[in-house]
Amino acid sequence: MTLEVELSRPALHAHRTELMRGILPILVCSVLWGAVGLVSTYIPTEASPEAVGACGMFVTGTAMLVARPGARALVRNARGRDRGLQVIGSFGLLAYPLAFFPAVHRLGVALATAITLGSAPLFTGLISRFVERRRLTRRWLQCAPIAVAGTVLMVAGDASAHTVSVVGVILALIPGLSYATASSVAARLIGKGNASGDVYGSMFGTCALWCVPVIVMSGGLHGLIDVRGVAVILFYGCVTNYLCYTLFGGALRYTTAATATTVTLAEGAVGTLLGVFAHGERFALAAWAGLGLLAVALVLLSVPGRRVARAPYTDR
Repeated sequence: MTLEVELSRPALHAHRTELMRGILPILVCSVLWGAVGLVSTYIPTEASPEAVGACGMFVTGTAMLVARPGARALVRNARGRDRGLQVIGSFGLLAYPLAFFPAVHRLGVALATAITLGSAPLFTGLISRFVERRRLTRRWLQCAPIAVAGTVLMVAGDASAHTVSVVGVILALIPGLSYATASSVAARLIGKGNASGDVYGSMFGTCALWCVPVIVMSGGLHGLIDVRGVAVILFYGCVTNYLCYTLFGGALRYTTAATATTVTLAEGAVGTLLGVFAHGERFALAAWAGLGLLAVALVLLSVPGRRVARAPYTDR
């Protein structure tokens, strides 16, 4: 028994490190990200949701390039595959608000957030397995189906009380894919020894270039130059992007992209609760059961399993 406890200490220490420096910062980010849908309902009616998203991304990209010389160096010196990864990651980041804000407009805060976050771990798993040729961890395989089942219940519960827009559902799936893509790209670039803040700074900085034509084509700044418009842009650009992605990028050093995406399913719960209690949206009993399953998945993801602790003793 003593030998087993001693040999399990490295595994337990690794788990605590992953929990404190990986999972918990991502949970903080998820709470703030979960508020994005509610905040987007304050976009002025005469303004374009796509323009708001692009403006927020432009603010983020510009701020990160100014604040991080390493991000500017990555953009300037990237060649070959690294350059391609930066471009792919930047398109992933840009696609998120361009699809998510219109999805919220069509589906509501709760349902749009649930579909986006419920699809993200599936897309991440597909990318990890078929693009990166990596095995998914046992913990992810155990927790992701529970979390996705909870998300499905949330969607079903909301659909029972509303007519669901097919276009809105498609729009809500796009940010799930874009989020998974950007997270996987960032994890690969960070794995090459680059600072996490520099990696996200380079992707957001590249993304800022694509934002200019998007802003022009989506109506420019019409309807955005007022208190509400500026407040939404600053919250999205400075808080949920600049601050959260700085934390999130650092957390990816201590956990996998697949695990990180599963943890961020908490965003769906936060978005749903805000939609129900702050925005007056109605949710059925099945949807509340789905929230419970999401909570179970997060707890299971945060608790070390017995097999992990005993593995060194068994292998020896």
